[in-house]
Amino acid sequence: MNTKDRILRMLADRKGRFVSGEQISAELGISRTAVWKHIMKLKDEGHIIQSINRLGYQLIDSGDVYDRSSVLSRLNTKILGRNLYFYETIDSTNNELKKMAAGGACEGTVVVALCQTEGRGRRGRQWQSDAGAGIYMSVLLRPELSPVAVQSITLLASSAVCRVLEKYVPEGLGIKWPNDILINNKKVCGILTEMTSEPDKVQAIILGIGLNVWNREEDFRDGLADTATSLCLNTEKEILRSLLVAEILQELEELYLNFIEKGSSAKFMDIWRCFSITIGRDIIVFQGENKWQARALDVLDDGRLLVETPDGKRQTILSGEISIRSCDR
Repeated sequence: MNTKDRILRMLADRKGRFVSGEQISAELGISRTAVWKHIMKLKDEGHIIQSINRLGYQLIDSGDVYDRSSVLSRLNTKILGRNLYFYETIDSTNNELKKMAAGGACEGTVVVALCQTEGRGRRGRQWQSDAGAGIYMSVLLRPELSPVAVQSITLLASSAVCRVLEKYVPEGLGIKWPNDILINNKKVCGILTEMTSEPDKVQAIILGIGLNVWNREEDFRDGLADTATSLCLNTEKEILRSLLVAEILQELEELYLNFIEKGSSAKFMDIWRCFSITIGRDIIVFQGENKWQARALDVLDDGRLLVETPDGKRQTILSGEISIRSCDR
């Protein structure tokens, strides 16, 4: 965290109170003049900071200022996001983080972008990533897992995101297996999990999260308005993207560390099942060129979907797409 970020964090931690320039100078080991210059930079970025002689500086409001400093000022994690890279425009946060992972980046490294030019979802589908409209970020994890267990990380992530979104959307929030988060049957968030591995061991997991935040209905292109939505269209609460990122990373870290330390998926799977709109529903399964009907019975702890076919046979699905006939259009 650089000096400007540390000053913003100090002001955010003491929001509603004045912090003297002398105190900031002493704690950070910089001159009063340097403090003033950093305060001016923060104001230029959009942070509303009140300055009063003999009292010091007070953070009044940051609004939806969305940059590296504003995210770090709200972050309370131990690992995730402590090494954070913030880009205005990038091809894909997942692509960038994969390069960093190959170069030895540490677990918890996060890449965030205001805009993606080649954002994508599962199976190579494009993810609309307009500047200023959403949250586009990727998280690097290095768990000691076998490759077959990686699907569970996707369910862990969707559980974490829903824990955050339910503060904003009290009704209509749900998860469609394996990675679609919906509000009133329209997609608001997608999760893309990619990995590098040896035959029996994961080397790195890149967890990509795309969340529609400020999109209006007319912003969705190519007919997506019928199937996609955004957070602002479904809540009256104040939205701060920097806070959303910090909250998602906090929830993600809590569930992830619990999973790794206890070796159990019980905690996040309980959450996932509470938000599931898949379990107990009649579905159509798409696998390659094949499609078939089934009823979703449960999701197993390793992320596989347990289904029953019309002839009463039960089987599990590790990968593929599903359609819930009363939900999808």
